[in-house]
Amino acid sequence: MTTIEWIQELLGQRLQPLVLAITNLGSEYAYIALLTLYYWLIDPWTGRQLGLLLGISYGCNTILKELFDMPRPFELNPDIASADAIATSENASFPSGHIQGSATFWIYLSLHHRRLWLWVWSLIILPLIAVSRLYLGVHFPLDVVAGLIVGILFAAIGTAWSIPVKPRFIVRVTVVILTFFIASLWEPLARSLGVITGFFLTQPQFTPPSTWKRRLLLGGIGLILVLTLFIGSRWILGDWRNQGWVNYWRYSLLTLFATEIVPRLLHRQTG
Repeated sequence: MTTIEWIQELLGQRLQPLVLAITNLGSEYAYIALLTLYYWLIDPWTGRQLGLLLGISYGCNTILKELFDMPRPFELNPDIASADAIATSENASFPSGHIQGSATFWIYLSLHHRRLWLWVWSLIILPLIAVSRLYLGVHFPLDVVAGLIVGILFAAIGTAWSIPVKPRFIVRVTVVILTFFIASLWEPLARSLGVITGFFLTQPQFTPPSTWKRRLLLGGIGLILVLTLFIGSRWILGDWRNQGWVNYWRYSLLTLFATEIVPRLLHRQTG
């Protein structure tokens, strides 16, 4: 607790709104937006690889959380975290999902594109998200260090190992059956498996727009459509989302909607 309390005392309570904004850069909503924009506007095939990688990374994070089942700081000291801070946390504490997902995403892009500004951004955003998780009282230092290490590991693996671009039909069917079966048996993995399945099945048939007007059109309207479906499905399904098979189809279909339907609706096909 000493490190968390020291950071909270150093930064003070007035910075909590800013820190919440920083920590949400590693949230599910942030990566829905970032990943779909990258897929639509930069490189759909690399976006597919990154989507699969993030799904696998989050699935691993879920397994590690279930395996170690470590309590969060506010479970040991309720006064250390506000209600808004607690709302940014799920499941067990170790390792941090926010920092693991962020490291997977930004380190992979830095390794793939080899651009100095991406490395600079990664060296800025990752420590900020890590400190935000400590400041908010939702993680211990070991949680964020472990999440960072695992995230970097997945980024390196994703750079070295390419997932099949056009898997055979029998392979696709096998992946759907297997992931659906696992998700039905173990609900915590349903979300990750749905994302993995959606990106595995998708086959981009478009090139990113070349003008800023078309980029703004695709990115702006596309995000509205995807987030509307994401939030709307949560509201419509209600408690049904707690069923593994329901959550699996929700995320797999949302992924396919973002990768297949939105480009067809908003962008001229090239193949």
